[in-house]
Amino acid sequence: MNRKWISKTAMALGVLTMAGSAGVGTVIHVAYAAEQNISSNAVSDNTSTRSITVWKYEIKSSSELGGRGDGTNPDPSKAPDLGGKKLMKDVNFEVIKVKAIGNASLTDPVKQKEGTEWEQDTSFTSIKGKTDANGKLTFDVGTGKAADGIYLVREIKDSVSGDYTYTNENGETKKINKPMDPFFVHLPQTKRDDTGKLIYDVHVYPKNIVTDTELDKTIEGGKGYSIKAGNDFQWEATTKLPAGLYFKADKDMIITDVVDPANPANKLPNINVAAGDEVYGNYFKVSDSLDERLLLQDVEVYAIDKTGTPVKLTNGTEYEVTLGGTKVTAPNKVEDLTEGSKKDVVVSLTQAGMKKVTLDEDTHLQVVYKVTTNKDFNGTIANKYGVDYLIPGQEPVTEESEKNPEFFDGGFDIEKTDENKAVLADAEFHIAASEDDAKEKKFLASDGKSYTLNDDGTTTPALPTGISLLTTKSDASGKAEFNGLALDWFTDSNGDGKQDPNIPSEATWAHEAIKKDYWVVETKAPKGYELVKDPIKVTVTLDTADDAKVELDIVNKKETDLPFTGGAGTTLMIVIALGAITIGTATMAIEKKRRQV
Repeated sequence: MNRKWISKTAMALGVLTMAGSAGVGTVIHVAYAAEQNISSNAVSDNTSTRSITVWKYEIKSSSELGGRGDGTNPDPSKAPDLGGKKLMKDVNFEVIKVKAIGNASLTDPVKQKEGTEWEQDTSFTSIKGKTDANGKLTFDVGTGKAADGIYLVREIKDSVSGDYTYTNENGETKKINKPMDPFFVHLPQTKRDDTGKLIYDVHVYPKNIVTDTELDKTIEGGKGYSIKAGNDFQWEATTKLPAGLYFKADKDMIITDVVDPANPANKLPNINVAAGDEVYGNYFKVSDSLDERLLLQDVEVYAIDKTGTPVKLTNGTEYEVTLGGTKVTAPNKVEDLTEGSKKDVVVSLTQAGMKKVTLDEDTHLQVVYKVTTNKDFNGTIANKYGVDYLIPGQEPVTEESEKNPEFFDGGFDIEKTDENKAVLADAEFHIAASEDDAKEKKFLASDGKSYTLNDDGTTTPALPTGISLLTTKSDASGKAEFNGLALDWFTDSNGDGKQDPNIPSEATWAHEAIKKDYWVVETKAPKGYELVKDPIKVTVTLDTADDAKVELDIVNKKETDLPFTGGAGTTLMIVIALGAITIGTATMAIEKKRRQV
């Protein structure tokens, strides 16, 4: 079950804390300043430019946040917290100057509120900008002592879209689920490891957690499928797992902007995480509402690692599942064989499941829905699914799959008449997948396979238990029909019998192009009529099952009147024979009487 994931949803991003350590990742090469303006004079000068340089990084979970930055721009080799991480282009920022209210000591705008501990210094005009292709943005706030003070740096929304956004490596604009926390910067800043020095050009490294999910809904591994209705098949909901569902903290940290899972509009207190603590996602759910025409037989859940190897998870341990809101526990099947009702299935990872898929480096979660349809189903069934998850410090994420797969079946109608358009009952028909099969009495069965019908009524090979040849008989109105037939819906360019969604030439056909040819054989004629002696071709589409139109008008000719089997010569022989018998009988009677005398 080695799957290829082809359907991508929008990325959702969040941040737990703005803190980061100085350095550079290895993914994008950045021209770091060789030198910073770091003065050993403890008194600020009146000639240096004061600036803040932002390097915006993406990370996969809060475990990658690293230590807090110190404002310096060191040799990249000395920045292990940023090794291999991507820089983010076109992230919008704003810098304002602030001043304390009363005796407040400004250290963290997440904890200290505007209007209570601080307010904007309106003597300074705010500056806005966005990161360049290297994820870099420098704010020049002025020269000389007039520019000294405390500044607040915050992420802002894009002026065009009205969302927090960035541009990925493919040039696509992506929405940021949650902006980074704002932070204060002193200019100039005291050097953290040598408090007798001042930094005039401070470098900061805020990070966004990127939860990059991909949703891909398939049917038997492709984007379409068709078999004889009534046989089993499956849908697969495959999701690339977001980072951050589980981690073990290697340092103390604070998780901010904690959303209340029960009411996302509410914010909960910050979470203080100590080194060694385990942090789990609040929830990760896969939801599917299966079409009412489907019969649900069971649901299975797999974790798929980076090699494509699936590992089956355990219901009640690594995940829980509800059907129509009712929890289904092992060993019970997640089953609903009621036709005409939707099957709402929700699979939720437990904390044990989140930990397992993270520690085992599983990249995808796959939920498999085992289903069938009524044996006479005609038409199209499409199916999509969605995921919902919440990771502490991020906003809730809800996404749905795109390019959803479809199931196809078709049928057709027969009208049986004579040459005068009189309807005929009791004509029996079989159906074959090709003209050659029809000529050789090789007919389709209810399992979608072909079997040769022998003269004694048996088949070769023998029909499996519960399987029968597809037959139909005209009723009193002369009507008969075949339903739930498989259709051709893609071009099998490599001849492997399966659709590969990654091959453009194997894309699913438009609905009007989906069809398949079959051959009908009349195997028993109505009494008094001749059999139709050649197979009849019929092209089945998604529309031919409509009872308003008859696809085949099969006409029977009446039997001819053959001559009587008797004649005049035969009558004479009978008369002679009867006379001989009469004479013989009389002779015997006379002889008997003579002997008695």
